[in-house]
Amino acid sequence: MKEKRFGVRSALRVAIIYALFAGIWVLFTDRLLGTLIADPRKIIELEIFKGWAFVAVSAVLLFMLVHRELRTRARAEEALGESEEKYRALMQNANDGIVIVDAETGVILEVNKRFEELVGMPAEKIIGMRQSELYPREEKEHCRRLFEEVVKGRGFVSGEFCVYRRDSRHVPVEISAGAIEVDGRKLIQAIFRDITERRKVEEELRTERDRAAKYLNVADVILRALDAEGRVSLINKKGCDILGYEEQEILGKNWFDSFVPERVRDEVKDVFHKLMTGELTEGEYYENPIVNRGGEEKIIAWHNTLVRDDGGKVVATLSSGEDITARKQAEEQARYRLEHLATLHVIDMIVSSSLDLRVTLQEFLNFVISQLHVDAADVLLLNPHTQVLEFGAHRGFRSEAIRHTRLRLGKGIAGHAALEHRTISVPNLLDPESGFIRNQLLEEERFIAYHVVPLIAKGKVKGVLEILNRSPLAFNAELTDFIESLAAQAAIAIDNAEMFNELQHTNSELILAYDTTIEGWSRAMELRDKETEGHTKRAAEMTLRIARAMGMKEEDLVHVRRGALLHDIGKMIIPDVVLMKTGPLTPEEWEIMRRHPTYAFELLTPIPYLRQAIDIPYCHHERWDGTGYPRGLKGEQIPLAARIFSLADTWDALCHERRYHEAWSEERICDHIRSLAGTQFDPKVVQAFTELECSGSAGRPACAVSADKDKA
Repeated sequence: MKEKRFGVRSALRVAIIYALFAGIWVLFTDRLLGTLIADPRKIIELEIFKGWAFVAVSAVLLFMLVHRELRTRARAEEALGESEEKYRALMQNANDGIVIVDAETGVILEVNKRFEELVGMPAEKIIGMRQSELYPREEKEHCRRLFEEVVKGRGFVSGEFCVYRRDSRHVPVEISAGAIEVDGRKLIQAIFRDITERRKVEEELRTERDRAAKYLNVADVILRALDAEGRVSLINKKGCDILGYEEQEILGKNWFDSFVPERVRDEVKDVFHKLMTGELTEGEYYENPIVNRGGEEKIIAWHNTLVRDDGGKVVATLSSGEDITARKQAEEQARYRLEHLATLHVIDMIVSSSLDLRVTLQEFLNFVISQLHVDAADVLLLNPHTQVLEFGAHRGFRSEAIRHTRLRLGKGIAGHAALEHRTISVPNLLDPESGFIRNQLLEEERFIAYHVVPLIAKGKVKGVLEILNRSPLAFNAELTDFIESLAAQAAIAIDNAEMFNELQHTNSELILAYDTTIEGWSRAMELRDKETEGHTKRAAEMTLRIARAMGMKEEDLVHVRRGALLHDIGKMIIPDVVLMKTGPLTPEEWEIMRRHPTYAFELLTPIPYLRQAIDIPYCHHERWDGTGYPRGLKGEQIPLAARIFSLADTWDALCHERRYHEAWSEERICDHIRSLAGTQFDPKVVQAFTELECSGSAGRPACAVSADKDKA
């Protein structure tokens, strides 16, 4: 068939060339003769020679054309043979099985050695079989459709099937088939590639992938991969669960734009870019929030690993993230509680260390504002007599309007909170139904939220704590408990201050009563001897003047005064016959008289209140040189108060007339007292006395000044 087609084409080429040659010959020779010869007879004669010349030339031309065509055909046949041999060699030595099938009948016409090995049968047995006999029953329909696609000329098709082996084993193959035409006959060439090893590798890879996916999905952390642009290329089930999205909804999205809160987005992006460029090491630990589908934020702790290509360039990050939201919340809650406990402790210390209620309340309100992060707070104190809540302390107010607050119990929100012993919270003070009646406070301060807590100590209301804010407030249960703890501390501070004030008042009254009693005792003793009336009071005042001049503390002067007033309390036990005797005393009477300091000690020692005042009653008759009584103390062994009073006692006795001497002049008294320095009196006390008293007062004698004071 091929040879016939080739011969027809060759003859056709020769005929066409010959016809072209003949046409050119005729036109050329006729024109040439007409140009060269004008005689028509000669032209006719020459036509005979022209015909023979045409025959000769055309014979040569035909010979050359036929020879050329024959040589071309020979070369073509030789090349075709070589091509067929090469094709057969390639087919037989191909690594894949090759089958030639008749397109009309489906009968196998030719197979190669690899196909024989593939199905485990020789070519003689395979050739003549229908191609459908090579496939398992379950795949015959699929194979039939593929065969029809090829027969219909719809291009080159492929697919995966299984073929039978002689040992009844199925071999997985990949088939590529296409239609060809040979000598007008339509054939199908199918290439069978054994994919047993590939299937095995794929199965192993699938198994590994499934195992990896299982590991990824059972991991209790987020496993996430981001490419260089920050797009998600991998995420496990835990990550999907935390984000609240399906895997396909996450893959391909930009992680930062989709799942990182806007407030930290730039910061997190910056860390990612620094990781990608190598500015940060991959082992560093980072924490940042992410946002799930519901808008809830989760705090994730990330550990990052860099993925590099063969050239070492970072192309992605693989990160594991642990959800530490609960831990962070617990830590934050613990921190808040610790701060709250510390605050309560500090307030407790303030309450314990200070009894100045105003100072305590100011410090208390400072802590309230700093811990609760509110704009203002104040304390209204309950006046127990008028049952009115009055201003106590404030912090954070722009004006002083709060200072004018006066609310009766049961009036206004604060009055109701105090009366009913309950906390009241008002989210919007601008609401006319809120019940807040201090409109001036709202106008000047622009408060919106209000929270009031009664201050209760020992079951009694001491006032209220008001918390005000210029934006809405949201106190959870824990914060509300903390506020109530603060209120309890404030109530204790108020109660302590009230108790202290009451105690101070009671103590002042008691001290006044004691001092009045002491003065009464002193006057009672003087009534026994009209001659010494006023002596005790004057000597006491002089003692205090000298003591102050010598730098004695005011708190000690209280006891000095009491001791001076009671200096002769022991004489209450001395019999009148001795005490009131006008003449000289006998030695026995002197012995009795000298016992009155001891009697004073015995009388006052059992009284704790007067023990610190004993020095003067017990020691005012001791002398600097040790010759005094009752114990013969010497120098600084004698208490300072007694040394001072001893001089003051002598001074007053000499200033006033007694039944046994006249009143002395100032100059004489000063000289006399100076003369006794170092013997009867302490020299330092004498010096203080003379500097204070012996210069006179406006030119008048010290005794006269004393007399004027006594009259006053």
